[in-house]
Amino acid sequence: MDLLDLWLLEAALELPTPLQLLVSPDPAGSLNMRDDPRFSHEELCERLAGLAERDLIRIHEHPDGMEELFTPEAISQAILRPRPRSIQVYELTPSGGALWETQARPDWSRYVNAGEEPSVNDAPESWVIEALSLDIAEAEFRFHEELGDGNRPVPESKRGEALTPWNVTYWKTLPRGYRLHYTSVPQPPDPVRTAASHRREPWYTPVRL
Repeated sequence: MDLLDLWLLEAALELPTPLQLLVSPDPAGSLNMRDDPRFSHEELCERLAGLAERDLIRIHEHPDGMEELFTPEAISQAILRPRPRSIQVYELTPSGGALWETQARPDWSRYVNAGEEPSVNDAPESWVIEALSLDIAEAEFRFHEELGDGNRPVPESKRGEALTPWNVTYWKTLPRGYRLHYTSVPQPPDPVRTAASHRREPWYTPVRL
């Protein structure tokens, strides 16, 4: 597969991607990608249209707009003249996700989704970890314990639940997974510990341009 098309698939791997991020001053940085493909406006629109025509991506208004974009002209207009309070995104279709998997060879057993949960008023900061198993989720919890940032996880707050099935991303589902909830309390950041934290290798093969 063309590497530039594969870059576009990877950019939408975990979340639907706003078209405006693709034309930001630093698209690679905005999308947490390693390399910048430096698309011209015309090439970007043509590539997106080509991927949509092949049913590898779906371009639509977020979150649930029914009208889809397929032509370079329509995509260009959505980027250059966005409608007020409208966000146009593209996302992988099941076929696009499957094609990305054949190229990137992901190891889903190493995939971890960790982030903050909404909390109200003065409630403790709440966090969630999703992974393939309890052991992997617990390893991620220990990583955050040792990270030395401004949040100290509270072991006594942990509560878990099995996920059957596990919706790993918006396009990928596995038969089972595990979700671990916990809270944290503030602590003074420790930049030395943070800098010394183990750098984890990617769980898939990223695009290299």
